[in-house]
Amino acid sequence: MRHSLSEYTLYFSLRALAGLLQILPLKTALFIARTAGLLGYWLDAKHAKVAYRNLRIAFANRFSPACLKSILKSNYQYLSMALVETLRIPKINADYVSRYIKIQGREYLEELRASQKGALLLGAHFGSWELCFATAGFCGYPFYMVVEAQSRNPLLNEFLNQNRCLFGNKVLAATEQFRELISVVRQGSILGMVADHGIKEGIFVNFFNRPVRTPTAAVRIARDFNLPILLVYFRRIKGPQHEMVVLPPFKIKKTANTQEDIANALEGINRKIEGFISESPEQYLWFYKRFKYSQSRNILLLHDGKPGHIRQVEAVLRLLQDEARKKGLEIKSKIIEVRFAKRLFSLAQALSVTTSARGACRGCLWCLRRFLPQRVLGELQSYFADIVISCGSSAAAVNAVISNENLAKSVVLMRPGILSTKRFDLVIMPAHDNPPKRKNILTTEGALNLINEDYLVSCAARLESKPFQCGFGTSFQTRIGTGNNLKPPKGLTLGLLLGGDAKRFKLSADLLKPLIGQIKLFLEKHNAEILLTTSRRTSRETEDLIKQEFAGYSRCRLLVIANEKNIPEAVGGILGLSDIVIVSPESISMISEAASSGKYAVVFQPAAFIGKRHSRFLENAADKKYIYLAEAAGLSAALDSIVTHKPEIVRLQDSLKVAEALGKLL
Repeated sequence: MRHSLSEYTLYFSLRALAGLLQILPLKTALFIARTAGLLGYWLDAKHAKVAYRNLRIAFANRFSPACLKSILKSNYQYLSMALVETLRIPKINADYVSRYIKIQGREYLEELRASQKGALLLGAHFGSWELCFATAGFCGYPFYMVVEAQSRNPLLNEFLNQNRCLFGNKVLAATEQFRELISVVRQGSILGMVADHGIKEGIFVNFFNRPVRTPTAAVRIARDFNLPILLVYFRRIKGPQHEMVVLPPFKIKKTANTQEDIANALEGINRKIEGFISESPEQYLWFYKRFKYSQSRNILLLHDGKPGHIRQVEAVLRLLQDEARKKGLEIKSKIIEVRFAKRLFSLAQALSVTTSARGACRGCLWCLRRFLPQRVLGELQSYFADIVISCGSSAAAVNAVISNENLAKSVVLMRPGILSTKRFDLVIMPAHDNPPKRKNILTTEGALNLINEDYLVSCAARLESKPFQCGFGTSFQTRIGTGNNLKPPKGLTLGLLLGGDAKRFKLSADLLKPLIGQIKLFLEKHNAEILLTTSRRTSRETEDLIKQEFAGYSRCRLLVIANEKNIPEAVGGILGLSDIVIVSPESISMISEAASSGKYAVVFQPAAFIGKRHSRFLENAADKKYIYLAEAAGLSAALDSIVTHKPEIVRLQDSLKVAEALGKLL
């Protein structure tokens, strides 16, 4: 086989380095290794990111970011020492083993040797694992070692295998046929494998509470041939001092269900491996992509407490769950409300993020520790996320930090305040925010929401089944004489969704009185009924007026005063049960919900200016027939026109393209 110049260069450089390290005193060689490891920690940003992310997956709920950084720094030094010891394997002798290596559980190896039967020896990428293999062979327990070939550099592969075979061990390529592995144990030999390969095949088994692909060959062989499995790990005590730990034989429970037996055995083995890794996390190979082939995704959703923003992150979560289901992925999620200790802290935190480069502050979290309450900070740093989603400008700046901390994909709904949209993987921004044209920006026509056919049917069914009180002055009301449940409508049904005051809008009595008169005029003319809900933003004055006009009104089948007793399914149920929905103009979220419902949505126009951004949204939605705009004084005529002409309903469907974009992130 012909080799490239780069292969020869690496091979001879490695042999020269091995020769030098074998000449040096052991403690000197290890001192050089620790120094090199420290340099690697500061210079090797690519692998440090992978290792830190893996540490977050395993220990986010146990160690702080500062502690994880300290573990990672030590990890570089421990790995560097392990590499030096690998190159010094030819120097192993009886004096070396007696001075530096203690064997705990040696009696289990002796029992294997005495039985002269085959067995499985399982290790992990922990401690100085190559030295562990050599020690086992030197001490009289040689085995067949199943290894992954260095396919990119056959000369390097040859060099490593020469070291592995110095003391009686033999090497088998991981690509060997299954029957070759079986023949080894049938002849009474020990077959050694690592149990923590990151592979595309195998079955999903939890590793640090995350389902990852796990090889089944070792467990399958042990089960089928009733062979013992010995778990072995090699832990550095201090400097050159090591402890080789052999755990008691692991027994596989054999039943009629082979797949279940294998899965249960692998779960048990992984718990054992997690145990010794957790005791000394700095000694595990965190650079290895153990979690790469996982069927689980952790989603962190951040919002600022505003009801419309909460509904938007919930809508994105549902879309993600639907897309994950199609791909056979498991979704775990956590929703956190981002509250700052003081109002100005939100701006200060965002400004501190703008001064740092993306990816530069991993493991720091200063800008969160300084400005967020301890409770919120604790929730954020103790949850590992694959994808971070936020809605609201204050939550966007926190998203930028936390997604960077987890090496996660970042999704922002709406404009991310003072931060550049370039900092995020996906920005979902409505057209009325005038989004720039960039590959990572997806433009929607309204606010994302939970509304679809299944949601409307479900909410309507729950609303109809709820018991309500009857009579004047109550928060909930059904038509007098129909019993204690909301009954199906007899004819045309109006829905009325009322919000509240906004920055440039006041839902005043002067606006509402003519509107209520127009609604009642239409109801009487068409023998129709109305379902009505206020929101938590509705003022007390407006609530009093609504109760005065509709509590006890025979055509009002449902009256919900949200600030007195809210019903979660009120909006969805009203949208599901209504033929035409009337919406107050100040809430883009509420209007978007109505426009997405597949019902006629009528928005009564404010008498005063409501803002350019808001006006753009209303005008665009009206131009595309998602909604109809009507003056309060002319509402009845606008409703009459809809009933008479029955125009085609044009449904707002932002969720389709958003779902496609989210699916790509999974």
